[in-house]
Amino acid sequence: MNRPNIRAGRPAKDMVQALGDHVVEIADALFIEKGYGATSMATVASRARVGKQTLYRRYPNKAALFREVIRRRIDAMLVPPQEDPPGCDPLNYLKRMAAAALDTVLEPEFITLHRIVIAEALPFPELACAAADNWGSSFVGRCVAAIEHAQKLGRCRAGNPEAMAQCLLWSLVGQPFHKALTGEVTLTNAEERREHLEFGWRIFLEGVSLPIPPKAA
Repeated sequence: MNRPNIRAGRPAKDMVQALGDHVVEIADALFIEKGYGATSMATVASRARVGKQTLYRRYPNKAALFREVIRRRIDAMLVPPQEDPPGCDPLNYLKRMAAAALDTVLEPEFITLHRIVIAEALPFPELACAAADNWGSSFVGRCVAAIEHAQKLGRCRAGNPEAMAQCLLWSLVGQPFHKALTGEVTLTNAEERREHLEFGWRIFLEGVSLPIPPKAA
C-alpha cells in the first residue's frame, strides 16, 4: 500500500485525516497478517512510511493503535450504508441493522481480528481491554434507540429495550459469530443467511409485539 498522495495546498485538516486513515489501514492489514504480538509499532511506521514520532504522537502504544483499528471496523461495518429518514418504521431499521451485523461478523477479516484478541489476550491483557472498549457498544446503542422509538410509537411492548436488543442480537448474530470463531462452517451463502434472519426476526416480533386485546363478548 502506498502512502496517500497529499496535493500541495490541500487543507491541513484533510492532510491529517488522510494520513491517519492510511496509518490505520496499514496497521489493520499487519495485525491480520502477522497477529498482535508480531506486529510492532516500528513495523507499522516503516510499512506506512511515516516517522516513529509521528506514529507515537497519534497512538502512544500498540494497544491504542489496535483499539482504533477495532473502532473503525465496527463503525464502518456494523451500520447500514444509509440510515432510514425520520418518521420511518424503527423496527424496519432494526432488522436492517441485524442483517448488516450478521454479514459483518461472518466476514473472514472480522473473524480473524477477534481470534487475535482471544489468542493473545493472556500475554497481552491490554489487547482485550482495547477490544472491549469498542466491540459493539455504538451498534448496540443504535439498536436500543430503535426499540425505544418503536415503544414510543406503540409498535413494541414495554420492557427493557437493552435486554430486547441483546436477545435479538444473540439469536441472530451472536450464535453464528461464535460458531464461526470456533471454525464451524455456518451460513455460507445469502439464502441461508436470509432464512436464518427471517426465522429469528419472526420469533423476535412475536416476543415484543403488543398483546392483542380480547374481543368484546
